[in-house]
Amino acid sequence: MKNNFKHFLVCVLISFTIIKGVEANEQFVFDVTELEISENGNQINGYKGGTATSADGSTITAENFYYNKLTNILETTGDVRYLDKIKKIIITTDKAIYLKNQEKIFSIGNSKAVSDDNTIAASSLEYDKINNIFKAKKDAIVKDLEKDTTIYADEITYFKNDEKILTEGKTKALIEKKYRFESKNVSYFRNSEEIFSQNKSSIEDDSGNVYKLDNFSYDIGKELLKGKRVKVLAKVDNDKFDQYFFSEGFFDFKNKTHIGKETKIKTHKDIFDDKNQDPRIYGSSSFSDKNKTIIKNGIFTSCKLNDNCPPWIIKSEEITHDKIKRDIIYKNAILKIYDVPVLYFPKFFHPDPTVKRRSGFLQPQFNNSETLGSSLYIPYFKTLGPSKDLTFNPTMFEDNKYILQNEFRKKGKDHFLNSEFALTKNYKSSSDNKTKDITHFFLDYNKDLLLPNFTNSKLDISIQRVSNDTYLKVFENSLVNTPLMPSNKNLMETSLKLYLDNETYNLSTGIASYESLGARNSDRYQFVFPYYDFSKEFLIDKNYGSITFSSNGNNALNNTNNLTQEITNNIEFSSVDYVSKYGFKNNLSLYLKNLNKVAKKDPVYTSSPQIDGMGLIQIDTIYPMLKKGDTTVETLTPKFSFKINPGDNMDNYKQENKTINTDNVFNANRLGLNAFETGKSFTIGLDYKIDNIEIDKNEDVKDKYLEFKLATVFRDKYEDTIPDNSTINKKNSDIFGSINNNLLENINFSYDFSLDNNMKTLNSNSITSEININNFITKFNFIEERNEIGSTHLLSNSTEYIIDDNNSFKFSTQRNKEINLTEFYNLSYQYKNDCLTAALKFNKTFYQDNDLKPSEDLFFTISIIPITTYEKEIYKRN
Repeated sequence: MKNNFKHFLVCVLISFTIIKGVEANEQFVFDVTELEISENGNQINGYKGGTATSADGSTITAENFYYNKLTNILETTGDVRYLDKIKKIIITTDKAIYLKNQEKIFSIGNSKAVSDDNTIAASSLEYDKINNIFKAKKDAIVKDLEKDTTIYADEITYFKNDEKILTEGKTKALIEKKYRFESKNVSYFRNSEEIFSQNKSSIEDDSGNVYKLDNFSYDIGKELLKGKRVKVLAKVDNDKFDQYFFSEGFFDFKNKTHIGKETKIKTHKDIFDDKNQDPRIYGSSSFSDKNKTIIKNGIFTSCKLNDNCPPWIIKSEEITHDKIKRDIIYKNAILKIYDVPVLYFPKFFHPDPTVKRRSGFLQPQFNNSETLGSSLYIPYFKTLGPSKDLTFNPTMFEDNKYILQNEFRKKGKDHFLNSEFALTKNYKSSSDNKTKDITHFFLDYNKDLLLPNFTNSKLDISIQRVSNDTYLKVFENSLVNTPLMPSNKNLMETSLKLYLDNETYNLSTGIASYESLGARNSDRYQFVFPYYDFSKEFLIDKNYGSITFSSNGNNALNNTNNLTQEITNNIEFSSVDYVSKYGFKNNLSLYLKNLNKVAKKDPVYTSSPQIDGMGLIQIDTIYPMLKKGDTTVETLTPKFSFKINPGDNMDNYKQENKTINTDNVFNANRLGLNAFETGKSFTIGLDYKIDNIEIDKNEDVKDKYLEFKLATVFRDKYEDTIPDNSTINKKNSDIFGSINNNLLENINFSYDFSLDNNMKTLNSNSITSEININNFITKFNFIEERNEIGSTHLLSNSTEYIIDDNNSFKFSTQRNKEINLTEFYNLSYQYKNDCLTAALKFNKTFYQDNDLKPSEDLFFTISIIPITTYEKEIYKRN
């Protein structure tokens, strides 16, 4: 009986394989390759691909079908595709379950639903046909092609009839490929084009600006963002952001405008080139568009943030940032220092900090000159095109005196010109009691010649002219300190210089004139027409050494009629270091010099050409010894140097001022002359050093060591052409020594001396010490020279007491004990923080030089950074 039943089922199955369609309670019509019916016709399974058509006309295609007539549930697997032609909905997935009674479809794995211009995808998807609602779970994505909007979330519900999309959990959205939203539990209404959330959110625009809000609402069509408790990170560059805070804000991305309540703006810290500052503006409200930003009832300061009142603020009825002109404009502004009103400005403006080069007034400054009194400096900068500009620096004084200082700059592709001219009107000199006009003119021109075959080819032209010898000293505090201002206020140089360098040689040449200010008219000028320096190195062999050839010459006019012409050729051979088997390190150097000189009215040279050849042989030997302990390293290095000048033809430099010490005594040209020292000499010395071994050493750890050096020079005879004050002209020179003690944490000490060879007399002493204990820092310098070395006796001290991070006292003085006269006293108290400096300075000078007279001055100085500097003389006595 069983076998007959099996045969019957087989026949039934075979018959079903050729059936093209079967109705099942009129719910679905199956069109499949293979069909299986079981459980008295209540279970229908289809295999190897096919289609199930619902009574409402929707179709499902899949690889496999499992339909239960009793529960009216259809389960499909393998490339499932659901199509509702009426509602124009397509669902694709790996697996789907269709609850026909409830008209709900559940998809599992790679699920996606397409409806009109919308796509919703997730790992699993639920579709409620009756209510037309989609629910996507796990890695859910909605793409609105019409609005160019994509939403990512943990779970998304799409109410198709209302065109409303709700998300649950973390949510991201990309709108128009420009705006990136991150939020939680977001609502998106397609018809009104509005997306919003009541949770903390973040929006990034296409410029890299980030908006962080406690809640937000965004209109996609109008590109309008609204939110409360908003923080905006406005991108300046890759690692710099300005911060904006609003209690409530409206931001129009399309028109680049905003309206904000309770506004706070914090710019990036180094906008004024000081990372310690925190520039910021607070206001009751703000508005901005493409042209300007307006802050109502604004307060501006650049001072560092702390719990206390800022050192200074500017409080203004209205602060306007003109984005076109790049000006910051204040209306009815009051400057307050520690909350005390100081100055009132009905209206003033200055360029915003992004302006690096633009016409307009620059930061004003109040100054004080000992000779000219109080002054006001108001600079004006004028651009003259993309590569030229002019800075006009007028300085006005109390009694009808003024300085007109001008700086002109021009930059080209291969050249740069910088020039400066100043006129001081109505200056009354104290030396002759006459009113006069005085001037200065400085110029610097650099041009890259771009000559082929040269790594560097450059032309430099420099001009420095002043109309008064003490001009730069008298007006040091009143003239604007430009790059052209000479560092040496006693020497003016005018020159033309050419530099040519390539891989094998270097050449520099030019002409120059020098003016020594304060010297007699007959002695103040020196002219060099022309000069040159040439050098070339020849590498012989790395096992032997190298040869260097150099040549220099000049044609110089001194003291009105002293004309000298000189050409010097040098050849230098330096061997590689040779270390003997006993540890001695040896080096041989040979120097040859050819000196050609002719002069007119010169105390040394005649008008007949003089040609001298001279040479120097130097042999250096050292024997380094090292001892390493657990915490210290000790080195002891005996040194020996033998020099011989075979020609013995050195000119007479007896009266030259040349100093020998442990730093230069072993140098080949230790006298710094254009000649080799005559005769034979033997220099011996000893270097000792003890270093502490620092285990975790970094830049802040002090390098602790003790160093001691000794050296002296021996000769076979006295040489009367070597400078007397060097003492190496004697058969036995002074003993030169130095001690540097850097072992102690709070004390540094250095001592240089020159001890007469009789071992009884110190011919020179130089002592420098620094003591740093807690907040107390003091430095002492003592210089004493006697006998043939010189006649200097100076003692100076600089002491500073730092009360705290902001307050300090400083005192400095120098006394010339040779003439028993104190040269100056300087005493000051200073209060300083990141944005304000205030100081009281008392200066007493005893120095006199023409218009510079001994004086006593008391100044009050205040600098409001970066606004202005003000200096006022409180007391003066000449």
